[in-house]
Amino acid sequence: MIDLQALYIFHSFAAAAISAALAVYLIPRWEVPAARCLLLLEGSVAAWSFCYGMEFWSATLAGKLWWVRMEYLGAAWTGVCYFRFAMALTGRMSWLQGARGWALFIVPAMTLAAVFTNAHHDLIWSRAWIETGGPIPVMAYHRGTGFWIFVAYSYGLLVAGTAALFYGYLFSRHIGNRHFWLIFIGIAAPWTSNLLYLLEFAPIRHIDLTPAAFAISGLTFFWGTLRQQMLELIPIARDAVIEGMQDAVFVLDIRDRVIDLNSSAQRLLAEPAGKPAGRPLSVVFPQLSAQVEQSRTSGSDDREVSIAGKTGTLHWRLRQSPIHSHGDRLCGRLVILQDITGQKANEAAIRESEEKFRSISASALDAIIMMDPEGRISFWNPAAEQIFGYREDEILGKDLHATLAPEAFHTRFSEAFTAFRRSGSGQMLGKTVEIECLRKSGDGFPAELSLSPLRLGSQWHTVGIVRDITERKKTQEYLIQTEKMSSLGGLAAGMAHEINNPLAGILANVQVMRMRLLSDLPANVAAADETGVDLNRLWAYMGKRGILEKIEAIDQSCQRAAAIVRNMLAFSRKSDAVLSDHDLAELLDQTVDMAENDFLIKKHQDFRHIRIERRYAPDMPRIVCDAGQIQQVMLNILKNGAQAMWGSGDRQPEPKFILRVDRQDAWGCITITDNGPGMTGETRKRIFEPFFTTKPTGSGTGLGLSIAYFIITENHAGRLFVESAPGRGTAFVIKLPLKPAP
Repeated sequence: MIDLQALYIFHSFAAAAISAALAVYLIPRWEVPAARCLLLLEGSVAAWSFCYGMEFWSATLAGKLWWVRMEYLGAAWTGVCYFRFAMALTGRMSWLQGARGWALFIVPAMTLAAVFTNAHHDLIWSRAWIETGGPIPVMAYHRGTGFWIFVAYSYGLLVAGTAALFYGYLFSRHIGNRHFWLIFIGIAAPWTSNLLYLLEFAPIRHIDLTPAAFAISGLTFFWGTLRQQMLELIPIARDAVIEGMQDAVFVLDIRDRVIDLNSSAQRLLAEPAGKPAGRPLSVVFPQLSAQVEQSRTSGSDDREVSIAGKTGTLHWRLRQSPIHSHGDRLCGRLVILQDITGQKANEAAIRESEEKFRSISASALDAIIMMDPEGRISFWNPAAEQIFGYREDEILGKDLHATLAPEAFHTRFSEAFTAFRRSGSGQMLGKTVEIECLRKSGDGFPAELSLSPLRLGSQWHTVGIVRDITERKKTQEYLIQTEKMSSLGGLAAGMAHEINNPLAGILANVQVMRMRLLSDLPANVAAADETGVDLNRLWAYMGKRGILEKIEAIDQSCQRAAAIVRNMLAFSRKSDAVLSDHDLAELLDQTVDMAENDFLIKKHQDFRHIRIERRYAPDMPRIVCDAGQIQQVMLNILKNGAQAMWGSGDRQPEPKFILRVDRQDAWGCITITDNGPGMTGETRKRIFEPFFTTKPTGSGTGLGLSIAYFIITENHAGRLFVESAPGRGTAFVIKLPLKPAP
């Protein structure tokens, strides 16, 4: 005779073992939502089945009731876990995010609380006893309201989950029969057993086969997971994934027949939906078939193609990949068409924009420089090469501030750039400012800088436009100097006239004193006899006291002052000399000869010890000018340069003049460059001011370069300016117009 109690105990423990095994198997697949939900479901069933077996095992009412309470620790969650599994399998887990998902656990949690406190309220059962009228002794109950609420809630979740599964499979056009029957068996088993238990059919009245039924469900799901890859493939989600793709998807068999295609692919065809299945791709979509065959022949599984469509030629990215069955046998191909028409149009627009930018930057006269978030140079146009002297391959990637800015500004620029990287703002942005820049040669030059911020991604870049304003600054200095000289010219004329009158009186009286004290004129002799003065003794006295030297000193000082007055008058008057055409190189050579024959600064320091290097342009036209005045200007510059070179002390290297004569636009240019100590910026600005001199008192009047400036600018409508820096020598540039002004 069969021991039914032992059979039910074994049946429950077997169901618990099967469910637990499946749960353990699913642990490595925890990251897959459907696998995670199935693991929790089978874990709950395993706990329920084990405790149900222990209920059969116990012989006393108290023991059975204790295990009944333990059963609810698993049974309370099966409905929720089953529903979540169904939603995961159909690709609807997003519906359970947040508070909505957690709300599902409220009723099971309250049911557990009611089970363990049932003695106080009888919500789950009002009376429980061991029913001995059947084949085996089992538990029987008078059910309470709480139990039926829990049953209704669990059945509601079972209905909702089952509906989701059937809807997904029955309305999906792309399912596998094996998957369908696995899911059907897994759904039907717990429904059937639970209905039999609640309806109390004999001979299994009061015997709940639901845990065993869930074990059968676990077996089917286990088989689907292990052998059919049900959880990994999730075929029900095909419509949500493949159908929702914007790309056209074709599934071909080994003979290139269309087995499946999504809605995006059907829209490319001229035929109605449904007809392409089972037909060759060459018939359904000849253009695509040709491209697929060509791609396969060339061995390229990813390429761009152009296919004529209903609205014109479209551009696509064609990707195809093989489909292998079990045993790694090729059974078909997956072909995906991604529409890149818009992307190609955008790329063309970007290329056009880049070409415009390159054309603008290449033809710009100003330097256009871009700096990346690290302060490195990332863009460098041709004008920047001309202005700074660096080629693009030399400068890209280098630190902008360390390369192009004077060292004195490095700290300030670095602090400002650090603040800009954080906020994208700064005091210099959106403005045009004057700064000092460095060329590749190390020479500094004034520049005008306009800075703009540029945000690329999440980082700030900087675009700067740099304009070399060296010529503008020279012009500004020339205009300032001209205005200053014009105002000083009138002052010089007035001063000269005012000084000339008393100076003439002093000179006349000095001459009279010399005649009356130092000569033996009859009038002097008569006056001496009348007053009893011995002239010889008077002359001897004046000689002893140095009065004669004082009179000569007064005379020499007056003569020097008279020369200054004459220079001032010459400074204030334009010349009426008649101009004629001359060869500037010839005039410069003649001036050098004059300096060599006439000039002697100190002993062993004459002009002949200075090396002369000539760089004359061969095709220079003759210039209309006053030869004497131009030579006076050049001689003054040569003398000053020689004095500066000899006066600098250590002469390494040896003193040298570089003489240039060339043509620059509408000007004939004379450049006299020395390798002396150079000038500071303040000295360079004041060098042409009247009475300004860097020589010791008594060594110069400070009018030589002022008169030279006046001769060039006023008498010849030219320009005279100086280029110099400390330690870099000095260059005087004389510009005379090729065509004389009216």
